[in-house]
Amino acid sequence: MRTVSYLSYRIHEHQRVQANDTMMGLLVGSKLAAATLELTAGSAVTLSKMFPTVEHVRRFDHLTDKARAVLSDAEPLLGIMAVPFVIGLHEDLVVGMLKLINAEPNTRVPDLSNAKASNMHSKFERATGARFPGEVTELFHLIRIMRNAHIHNGGRANTALQNQVSGLSAPAIAMWKQITGEAAPHFTVGNEVRLGLPELICCLAVTKRLADAANIVLQTTLRRGRWLEMLKADWIASNPPKGNPQQRLKNLTGYARMYYAPLRFTKAEIQAVI
Repeated sequence: MRTVSYLSYRIHEHQRVQANDTMMGLLVGSKLAAATLELTAGSAVTLSKMFPTVEHVRRFDHLTDKARAVLSDAEPLLGIMAVPFVIGLHEDLVVGMLKLINAEPNTRVPDLSNAKASNMHSKFERATGARFPGEVTELFHLIRIMRNAHIHNGGRANTALQNQVSGLSAPAIAMWKQITGEAAPHFTVGNEVRLGLPELICCLAVTKRLADAANIVLQTTLRRGRWLEMLKADWIASNPPKGNPQQRLKNLTGYARMYYAPLRFTKAEIQAVI
């Protein structure tokens, strides 16, 4: 099934793409810069003297050999910054979905005010009766706990991470390999936790799968009247209606077809909200 690109979902998708492009650009840029600086090996001139027109260069005014070493080893730090950001985007999306569900007349999300990355998927499942693919949620929580190791434990594995890794199912281990091209990580307490490119790629992949799965469940969980209200508000905010009633109907029908196609709104439904 296709996803419904309601306004918040489109914003989320744009932010995901932007985050991916930015982090991959920074990763490739650091490698390109390091390769360029190989031409200056052994130089006693700092970067600000060699590249005086580069903005902010004085904030990184090392000798070129030191600068090249830092740039060559930028990947782990980029991952440490990017993974929490991607998880944060996903948390914002899913909690927003939970709020939509909770606003339905006969549906309640348990303890909505306490919804967060560690429990939001299970709250979604309890509220809707749906089930996310187990191996995908396993990998999400693995990445989440690896993130927590950097936020709360100095980048070292704790018991929670060791237990999460040791409890991975065979499908989850196979999915990690399929997504990253590497074997699933193994940690014991005290091990250094890497958050590099493979972990970022896995984080992007599993959050995308979870987001799309939640979107599909949302399509039948929210009342059609609620979807029509969202369509109208989205349309008005993005494209203020113009023209006579027939022109507005045509415009809104096209808007619904572009972003809300999986809901298959009828002409009568759309006409009712003009």
